[in-house]
Amino acid sequence: MGEVVLQKAKELFFTYGLKSISMDDLAKQAGVSKKTIYQAVADKQELVGKVVDDLIQCHQATLTTSCTSSANAIEEVINLSCVPFDTLAAININFFYELEKFFPVEWKKLIAHKQKTMQPTIIKNLERGMAEGLYREDLNSAFTAAIRLQQISTALNPSDFNEKKMDTRQLMNDLTLFYLHSITTTKGKRIFTKYLNLNNENKSIQA
Repeated sequence: MGEVVLQKAKELFFTYGLKSISMDDLAKQAGVSKKTIYQAVADKQELVGKVVDDLIQCHQATLTTSCTSSANAIEEVINLSCVPFDTLAAININFFYELEKFFPVEWKKLIAHKQKTMQPTIIKNLERGMAEGLYREDLNSAFTAAIRLQQISTALNPSDFNEKKMDTRQLMNDLTLFYLHSITTTKGKRIFTKYLNLNNENKSIQA
């Protein structure tokens, strides 16, 4: 499929959801004929599949970059709560609702990504943090990872957490602070505080 068509499909689906965007809408917005689109995909289902595959690949790439560029486990958590999270947070929540309801095969791909990539990434970070002496040794990695995944899901859909309108990014920041406070050792808290103070200083400079 042409990169222009795929990018336009992502833009429209992520902004308006899946059901409200027809193949006619896509053809018009991409500046191609509907026939051209159907030469690349058999139907909307296949198109959605390609969009989901691309989303997973992009998210996987940001996860890998965030992990490999981190000096320690705490920095890794902070990095993981930025670009990888923002990749998903930028998507209209209706996209995920409609994907689960109307495109179950593609929805299962996201669930598999969560279980086979996101959860192991968190567990690996927990093991790294314990080895570095930054996280408590008594942590149950699987249980703690499950809690962290739930935090991410909550931040992506703040209305499930609180009836009041909340900023997704701020909620993710608050949940990350809560998470790190609960798992770090005294040594970890000192390092965590340094990152927190540096972040506050940067905000002051930007202001």
